[in-house]
Amino acid sequence: MKMKNLNRQLFQRSMQLLLLFLVIIGFLQTTLIYLYTENQRKMEVASYLRDLQQTTDLLGEGPLLTKKATELAENILSDANVIFYASSGEKQMIHINRLFLKDKQIATYTEPIYYKGKAIGTIEVSYSIHESLELMLTQLIIYVIASIVILLLAWRFYRRMLRKTLAPLDLVIASVSEVSVANLDEPIVIADAQADIAKLVDSTNELKVRLHDSFQALEENQRKLQQFVSDASHELKTPLTTIQGYSEILLRGKLDNPEKIRYSLESMLNQTKRLTYIVNELLELSKLDRKVQMGKTDLNLNEVLQDLLPLLRMIQEGRELKLTLGIVPNVLMNRKKIEQVILNIVQNAIFHSDQKTPITIRTYQENEKVVMAITDYGDGIAKEHLPLIFDRFYRIDTDRSRESGGTGLGLAICQDIMHAHNGEIKVESIIGKGTTFFIRFPMTKS
Repeated sequence: MKMKNLNRQLFQRSMQLLLLFLVIIGFLQTTLIYLYTENQRKMEVASYLRDLQQTTDLLGEGPLLTKKATELAENILSDANVIFYASSGEKQMIHINRLFLKDKQIATYTEPIYYKGKAIGTIEVSYSIHESLELMLTQLIIYVIASIVILLLAWRFYRRMLRKTLAPLDLVIASVSEVSVANLDEPIVIADAQADIAKLVDSTNELKVRLHDSFQALEENQRKLQQFVSDASHELKTPLTTIQGYSEILLRGKLDNPEKIRYSLESMLNQTKRLTYIVNELLELSKLDRKVQMGKTDLNLNEVLQDLLPLLRMIQEGRELKLTLGIVPNVLMNRKKIEQVILNIVQNAIFHSDQKTPITIRTYQENEKVVMAITDYGDGIAKEHLPLIFDRFYRIDTDRSRESGGTGLGLAICQDIMHAHNGEIKVESIIGKGTTFFIRFPMTKS
């Protein structure tokens, strides 16, 4: 479909509107001239009749009017022909304007005349409208010529003015056409732009910011995906290599010692278990990424912690566990998933702190959030690691974590579970003093 140029369309519509106004004004002007002339004639006729009927000696001999009627006509209706038609049927020429006796363009007014309360006949007043028509035609011609001049001037100057007015819009169009991924962070600046065009520029700049952020997020996600594939491959490669190595040795029959055979089989089993664990965690992340709907119920976080307390004490191997439960309202949660989050954070706290230090768990309400804080008093986490600990396969101490069976996926799973609950998990840490994980749930709306 052919698109219309905005400049041309505005110009055409403005000219059409101007032409319509000129036609309306011309019609009104002609109508007003006609109505004014008509009103003047009617006023003259009414004035003549009023003076005529106030004359005491109006009737002469018989039913005809005296010379007084003629004198009044000469004073008031000098431009008209005046004829009196008596009730008896006689006709009397009161006044004659010989200048338009042969003029067929006339306007005639007939009015009854009364004398001493009795109708004595009618007065017929005839005006020549030739001059009026000529005046109206002359006025109309002058107006049409003036309108044509106005349209020509508007066509010449308004077009330039419109082009200058829309110049900022042309600059916006040119700037938008030059937008690319490379210059998304450069805002469009249009000087002396009108309010509407300034709003358009602001909206375009906001769109550029959103696109810039989207492209950056896309690049970051691409980088994370590549890193994830690389890390996953590395994690899977180690146990697979171990299993493959021991399998080849066993197949070659080079192990004749039952203890070595048993050691090889146990190593293969352990690596297989590790592979299963990694795959299960990857499947868990896959479900969370696909936002699979998880069933949630209205539960109290304190009750969940109290039910989980025996298991937490068991995995702490005699370490002191301090549980401080505040008064908190219920929240919507998937019990098994939240228990998984709590166990994962507590296990990390055990792993990264000294056995002699306690681990504390607190619950409290903070504004519109229900918060659970899990604190250990270990070595803490360096600032450069804090923004990365929720990344998949990220481990601060790689060798130590791998020896303990960690995959670097636990905290990533915890974060995705909390996001699925419309909540969040944050961490604060001070080197040499300890680390606190804050798990926040939105309160259930009543």
